[in-house]
Amino acid sequence: MANENEKVKKETWGDGTFYNDYINDELNSFRKQAWKDQVGAHLTGEGLKILDFGTGPGFFACILSEMGHEVTAVDGAESMLMHARDNAKRLGVTPEFIYKNINDLDYPDNTFDAAISRNVTWTLKYPEKVYANMLRMLKPGGKLIIYDANWHLHFFDDELYEKVMKREEEHFKKYGDSKGVKGVSGKSRDPERFKDNPLANIVRPAWDVSVLESLGANVTTQEDVGSKVYEEWEKELYGESLLFEICAVKA
Repeated sequence: MANENEKVKKETWGDGTFYNDYINDELNSFRKQAWKDQVGAHLTGEGLKILDFGTGPGFFACILSEMGHEVTAVDGAESMLMHARDNAKRLGVTPEFIYKNINDLDYPDNTFDAAISRNVTWTLKYPEKVYANMLRMLKPGGKLIIYDANWHLHFFDDELYEKVMKREEEHFKKYGDSKGVKGVSGKSRDPERFKDNPLANIVRPAWDVSVLESLGANVTTQEDVGSKVYEEWEKELYGESLLFEICAVKA
């Protein structure tokens, strides 16, 4: 499992440099404050203990630390953590970065006030197991906050695939490789490459809501967070894969 997930991760993100450039662009634009406003609406209190799982180059870890919270940030790629540590140092914040497989986190019950991720949950091989584990590690009333999209659903839908490819073609004509995160759409339409990522072929967030409610959580969603936190080029490029928010409160 680890090898297959790492293969998909490397094909999508490489050594993290391209994604880190995107993160730094976010940190130096209005999007930084926009994300603080978006996430902060769910975080009541000061100095909360927050788990940032799949932190990547540390965007959430850094901004949450700037907001005064105690952040533990984990990722299964050392290259990502290297960028994350550099970003935190540059911003003068001190989240704790740890190399861990997010599929098997073993923090004690009732440890965190919140757990958060962005563009991570689609990679999970056993998402139900991970969701149950996240809720276990949250304190009563703690919040699991997820940002993701149906990033790869078009690999399984002919009509949607054509729409996504048209947006990508228009994007690269206009911006080249200077914007966005390099995707896999134009490389090979091979759904088999996502065989260890079952959420790639599931319409979300409806699926997530059903699972989290079955685990006893109180769940709310927002369907188009990108309208608040994206620049125009992101809205154009990702218009067929709207960024959603899930907030699951532990009973």
